[in-house]
Amino acid sequence: MNHFRRTLIVATLLLLGGCAPAPARTGVPVGVPAPAPTGSAPASAAPSGAFNDTDVMFLQMMVTSHGQGLALVRLAPERAEREELKILAAAIDVTQEAEQRTMRDWLRGWGRSTSADPDANAHAEHGGLPVLGPAQLSALSRTSGARFETDFLNLLIGHQHNAVELARMETTSGVHPEVRELARRIDLSRTAQIDQMLKMLRKAG
Repeated sequence: MNHFRRTLIVATLLLLGGCAPAPARTGVPVGVPAPAPTGSAPASAAPSGAFNDTDVMFLQMMVTSHGQGLALVRLAPERAEREELKILAAAIDVTQEAEQRTMRDWLRGWGRSTSADPDANAHAEHGGLPVLGPAQLSALSRTSGARFETDFLNLLIGHQHNAVELARMETTSGVHPEVRELARRIDLSRTAQIDQMLKMLRKAG
């Protein structure tokens, strides 16, 4: 990646408020029974403070959502035409990879699974699991140019809207301050991304 493009990606990250979360503070959560060590990560990976089921559910569902989002944006470099779209996709890639790593560390530190329960009924009251699936990604990977860009933007707008809804669930019902702050930042950055992508769609039309 050349220096000019790297600079544009950094500028896009700052503009969208999508900078990676700060390193978590160390400590053992209170208000929830401390889990036995799992051996997968040290307890210090989790931020200190009380957390509830919503905090855990949000992190688990967002880890799943981020994985799907990363698979989507990584199609853009080879298949999109517009440089602005490629830069946005690269900025999302950097941001969501860092966020996903942080969320997994927090969950492991709390002794919780890093993936959501695959049973859709378990998440019905939270809006359901993210729906960007392998079939959609496979179909998109067989397109390129203007067709790819239109389908890509529509899928990513829907995907990021789902992330906004999950983030607002957390800020409404979660209790952990750092998880709530991450959710607030996700809400702001994804909302900005959606606005930017809607403008790209209007240009394409």
